[in-house]
Amino acid sequence: MNTTPPQTSPPASPVLAPIPLGPQAETAPSAMVIEGPTFARMVGFAGLVLFVLGAAAVISTSVLGPRMVSEGLGFMFAAAGLALMLYHATTDGEQEIRRMYGGFALFWILFSVVVSFLPGPTDAAAKTVGYFLLPWGLATGMTGLLFTIPFCLHETDDVYRNAALTLLLAVGGILSVGAVTAGIMKPDFLTGHGLTLALLGLAFVCAYLGQVDVSDGVGFTVAFSLGAFGAGVIVFAIARAAFPTLLFEGPTMLRTAKGELDTWRVLFRLLGGVAFALPAILAFTNRSPLWLKIATGAFGLLGGGVVLVSLFANPVLTTPRPFLVPNGLILMAIGLLYLCVALGVCSDNQFVTLTRRELASYFLSPIGYLVLVGMAAIQWLVYESFIGTLQRYGQREISIPEPIVAHYFGLLPGIILLLVVPALTMRLVSEEKRTGSLELLLTAPVNEWPIILSKFLATWIFFLVCWLPSVFYLMALRLEVPVPFDYRPLLSFYICLAAQGLAFIGMGLFFSTLTRNQIVAAVMTAVGMMLLLLTYLIRVDQMTLGMPQVWRSAIGRFSFLHMWEESLAGRLPLRDTMLFASLGLFWLFLSVKVLEIRKWS
Repeated sequence: MNTTPPQTSPPASPVLAPIPLGPQAETAPSAMVIEGPTFARMVGFAGLVLFVLGAAAVISTSVLGPRMVSEGLGFMFAAAGLALMLYHATTDGEQEIRRMYGGFALFWILFSVVVSFLPGPTDAAAKTVGYFLLPWGLATGMTGLLFTIPFCLHETDDVYRNAALTLLLAVGGILSVGAVTAGIMKPDFLTGHGLTLALLGLAFVCAYLGQVDVSDGVGFTVAFSLGAFGAGVIVFAIARAAFPTLLFEGPTMLRTAKGELDTWRVLFRLLGGVAFALPAILAFTNRSPLWLKIATGAFGLLGGGVVLVSLFANPVLTTPRPFLVPNGLILMAIGLLYLCVALGVCSDNQFVTLTRRELASYFLSPIGYLVLVGMAAIQWLVYESFIGTLQRYGQREISIPEPIVAHYFGLLPGIILLLVVPALTMRLVSEEKRTGSLELLLTAPVNEWPIILSKFLATWIFFLVCWLPSVFYLMALRLEVPVPFDYRPLLSFYICLAAQGLAFIGMGLFFSTLTRNQIVAAVMTAVGMMLLLLTYLIRVDQMTLGMPQVWRSAIGRFSFLHMWEESLAGRLPLRDTMLFASLGLFWLFLSVKVLEIRKWS
């Protein structure tokens, strides 16, 4: 018998297994895990912790007295937490997250409505309705608005999104129309709560217009209605300020002390009548809607009739109450702001479109928000310093003579302008040169003036927006103190600041047209701002270096800090204001010429 075991072949090595050729069997895809916005959620959680800690510190300090964390530090923690949460709300669009922040926004809007109608103060027998509007109603309403915007951007369900948009439009319309109406019925309301509510209402309306189509439909109707309402407010303010005065003065103001007609006064009044009729003439000569022709025609006839009556009689026998300053100016400013926003949204004009594009770029880039936050922080420090000064005077029982706002702005905001103006203007033209978009823009059917003017106007508007926190701080202070301080020097200050902004922005725009490098443009603008700051030392005779008096006086005219001091002291330096406005036009002219040279070179 053969006992030899059968031969078996060795197993094939798996490494050397042949690779099958030809079509492969289709298999299911591998499971993939989508990474969520982890960083944004960590930032949002950190913001929530800071907000809770800050709110707890503020509440405990207000109820129990001074704690380990002061009230000011608690407010700072809460504000920082809200900023971090807002970053999370804008970057994380998942359904649970956006609905959570939508509810958060709704809570703060409802809270602002409730707290604005609460009477106060709590420790007094006589309470006033609306006492907590500033700052709590305004702050919580703005917080709700900021969190509603990202909710509308991320929400895909039409029911929730339309509800949020309706809320924005309803709140904005009620605040805008209600504040102006209340200010017309009670003019003193405008100098405090009225202006604040009008601006907050405009912010809600702008948030609504930013989420809908404004080329047609409801969006266009809302924008057009806003502009029509603003134009109506301007017309009312002009008529309310001019008509009673004209009818009271009558023909007696047209004669000199000797009883002779004053030619210049008669001419000035006739020019006023022409000014009332001019809008109606323009409306009838252009292709304007019928309702616009009727409205402007009625206003022109009314104004011309009042001027005509004032030439022969004075039917108003009692001295009219002063209305132009400040109530008329505030109404005109609110109406002009509404009208400009409506024109900027609805108009297809080349210049308006370019300006809208440039202004939107500041709110779509981190530079704009960094500048806004930095300016708000600096102005908060200035406000705290001002409050400390008032408290020291109060402890010494020393009364501060009016205007007390002369002690408000100091050297710190002037130094900060060395950084703010270059940050706003360095990218205006140099960035478009670097990316090549300037050549594309110049080849379009648009000349240099609309390009330069649109960049200049958008940056100037944003520059003025950066100073809004100081307006709200001082407004809240005036409503809180037992004896309100004189606010009229602030009007002079902001007029000077607007004129100075023309020169600052114009200079930065010119330097931005000279180079492709943003850093170089920023450095040149900072050097120019530093030279303007040094003129203050020359004017106060601290850095003359044997300079003749004539040269020192001429150079001192460029001192914007001295203009601040003069305006806050209640004196409007009209000559210096016109000088800075002229400088802005000069820089604009040079910027246009630089682009023209580049285009034809």
